Parts: sequence; structure tokens; C-alpha cells
Amino acid sequence: MQSNGYFMAIPSYLIILIVVLVIVPSVIAVLLRMALHYYLIDQGNQVIRLINGQPLRKPPKIVNYLETRLAEASQQLEQVNTPAIIDQVYSQQRVLLISCEQIEQLGRILPNLLLSFGLLGTFIGITINLYSLSETVSTTNVTDISSLLQDIQTPLQGMGIAFTTSLAAILFSALLVVINFMFNTNLAKYRWMSALEDYLDNIYQPTLKGQTKTDKIVQEMVQVFDQFLIRFGQGIQTSIETAFRQKIDEIYATNLKANQLAEQVYSRLIDASVTVTQSAKDFQIAGDRFLEVARAFEQSEFPQQLSNATINLANTQRSFSQSASGLATSVQSVDLAVIELQNYSKRLIKFSEQIQQTNQTALNLLETQNQNQQSFNHIVEQVQTASQGFQLAVNNLDSLQRRMVNKTDNLEEIQAELSKLVVAMQTYSQGVNTAVGGGVAANYPGNSINSMELQPVISGLQECVSHLQDTKNELYRLRHTIEKQ
Repeated sequence: MQSNGYFMAIPSYLIILIVVLVIVPSVIAVLLRMALHYYLIDQGNQVIRLINGQPLRKPPKIVNYLETRLAEASQQLEQVNTPAIIDQVYSQQRVLLISCEQIEQLGRILPNLLLSFGLLGTFIGITINLYSLSETVSTTNVTDISSLLQDIQTPLQGMGIAFTTSLAAILFSALLVVINFMFNTNLAKYRWMSALEDYLDNIYQPTLKGQTKTDKIVQEMVQVFDQFLIRFGQGIQTSIETAFRQKIDEIYATNLKANQLAEQVYSRLIDASVTVTQSAKDFQIAGDRFLEVARAFEQSEFPQQLSNATINLANTQRSFSQSASGLATSVQSVDLAVIELQNYSKRLIKFSEQIQQTNQTALNLLETQNQNQQSFNHIVEQVQTASQGFQLAVNNLDSLQRRMVNKTDNLEEIQAELSKLVVAMQTYSQGVNTAVGGGVAANYPGNSINSMELQPVISGLQECVSHLQDTKNELYRLRHTIEKQ
């Protein structure tokens, strides 16, 4: 009953002021605070889902707007201040037609404002009631205590009403502080803005490579450098072509002359080979004539040993022809030594001429022995000895032919074998001269012609040996020259 009387004692205007100045602002602040908190939490969750790559039905508008702003800034600035863009965009966000910053300011200011209103009402009520109490005490008779108490009761009730308004303000101020703690928008805002900054810097901005101002400058520099390299390469190419064209022409002309000289030398080598082959053929003809003489010997009174000797001599001629062919093959194998082989070709020509002279001498010898065939009846044993020497010469010439096919370094062995052939021919000549001089000197005075005719043959063979020695030396020198090159 007393509490009802107490509330009834509160003036109606004071109740209206409490409702208008304390309760309504507090309720509005609580609702706005809760709405802002839920809005920030929802936006932060959507941004986190974008960071995690989770699908969204519709991206937040603020994210689209931030992407547009960041792309525009990246095209104009080298470094973009992402937090500044986020703060500027956040300042434009609204919840229930009120900006987010205003709601935060209202939630921070209203508790203090309620406390201020409560204290202001308390002090005003105390001041007014104390003034009324002092007037009551001064106008009331001190002896009448009951009337004094009744007069004091009204000011004291006014002071209670003043404290009531202060309590209401403190109560709602504490309620707002609790709501602010439970719905902490600062934490939600920090979480949302951190997620936005992470998304823009680490996910969206890498997709803008090539669109920033720095990238465009780098691309322009790359294009300019590429054009510079192209022009530089063309200039270097032109300079090199201009500087080396004359030298290249000179080298080309020199190579052309060298090729012409090589062709000339090669043709001369071929001519020399043909000459050697022709000489071998001439020697073959001489051998054939010698075979005819041998057949004439067979029709005469010569024994079968002389026939074998002529056959061996024919084999010797064939072996020598094969040796000449092998020598021609060896000459063709060194066609790369152009200048050095010119002297060698000249020596081969001289060698062919000497072989022709030798053939002519052999023909003369055959004619002489055709005239003196009746005088050889007494020298059968000497001819057999000579045939053995010819057989040795044939074997040596066969060995010489096999060695000259594969190796030019064995010319020393050829020289030795030819020397043996010369010795055998000398032995044969001496034997013939001795036999002719001892047995036929009385019958026919022309036996000395045999030694005189055989002497050019022997000297020709010695010259062949010397030419082969020179050829060997030339081939050694050419081989050393080729190894050095």
C-alpha cells in the first residue's frame, strides 16, 4: 500500500520525462546495438565463407563495392591503402537507416548520458526540496511539533522522488553497459574488417596482376626494351655484314682458286697414273716379246729349264705390272696433298720415260739374244742358276706388291727387294758374260753386246730404286704434314 502510494506521489510530468529521456532512448539503443551486432556478424561470416571458397547465393554488396574501388585504385596507385578504403566504405554502411558509426556512438554515449540525467534530476530535486524545507522550518512555530512534521513531510517526499529518477537512470545505464558487453560491436567490427582486408589483399588483389600501375609501366618498359633489342640486333647484323663481306668474298675467291688447283693436280695425278699404267702395258708388251723369244728357245736345243726360266721371267713382269698398279692406287690415295705431289708427279713422268727406255733396251736385248740363241747351248747350268735368282726376284716382287696395297711406309722393303733384284740381275749378267766370254768367244765376237745391253737395264732398275726411295721420302713428309694439319 505504501509502495502504491509512493508511485502515486510521483508527478505525472516526471514519469513522462523518465519515459521520454531514459526508457525510450535505452530501448532504442539496445535494439540498434543488437541489430548492428547481428549485421556485422552476418557480414563477417559471409566474407569468411568467401575466403574459405564456400559458395554464396549472392556476394555482399559491400564486397562488390570494395572490389571495384580496389581495382580502380590499383590502376592509379602503386601501393593501395586497403584499410583506408574499408574504413571509408564502412562509414557509409547503414542499419535501419542509421549509419553504423552513429549506432556505435549512441551505444557508447547513452549510458553516461543517462547517469548525467539521473544526477541532474537528483540535484535539482534536492535543491528544490531543501529550499522548501527551509521555508517550512522558518515559517512554522517550533512549539507545534506535529504541524512541523506535517509541513516537513512534503519536501521529504519530493527528495525521494528525485532519488527515484536517479535510480531509474542508473538502472538503464547499467542495462546498456551489460548489453554493450554482450553484443560487443567492436569485436564484430574488427573481425569483419580483418576478414575483408584478408580477402582483398590475399585473394582478390592477386587476380589484378597486370592491371596495376607498376605492371603497366613494367610492360611498357619490356616492350620498349624488346624494340631496342630488335633494332640493336639489326644494327649489329648490318655492321657485321658490312665489315666482313669483303673478307668473305676474298675467302670465297681463295677457296675457288684452291679448288681449281686441286682439280688441276688431281687431273695431273690421273694423267700420271695413266702414264704409269701405259708404261706397265709397254712392259707387258716387252714381256710378251720375251715370251716369244722363249718360245723360240723352246723350238731350239735349249732344255726345259730355260723354258721355266722364261715363264718365271714372265711372272716377274706381271708382278712388276701389279706393283705399278698398286703404286698408282697409292698415288690416288694421297690426292689431298696438292702442292707437295707436283714434284712427285714429275718424277713419275721421268720414271715412265725411263721404263720406256728400259723396254727399248729389253727389246734390243731380245733381238741380240735371238741372234745369239745358238751360242747358249753351253751355259745351261748358268741359266738354271740365273732362273733361281729370277724366282727369288719374283717372290720378292710379290711380297712388295702385297705390302704396297695397304702401307706406304714399307717402301724401304720394296727398295731392298729391288736391290736384291738388281743384284740378281747383276749376278745373272755376270754369269752370262762369263759363260759367253768363256765358251762362245771363239765362235761369235758379239757376246760382249749382252753385257752392254744388260747394263742399261741394271742402271734403269737402280734408278727405279732411287726414285722409289724419293717417293718414300715424299710420302713420309706428306704424312707428317697431314698429321700436323
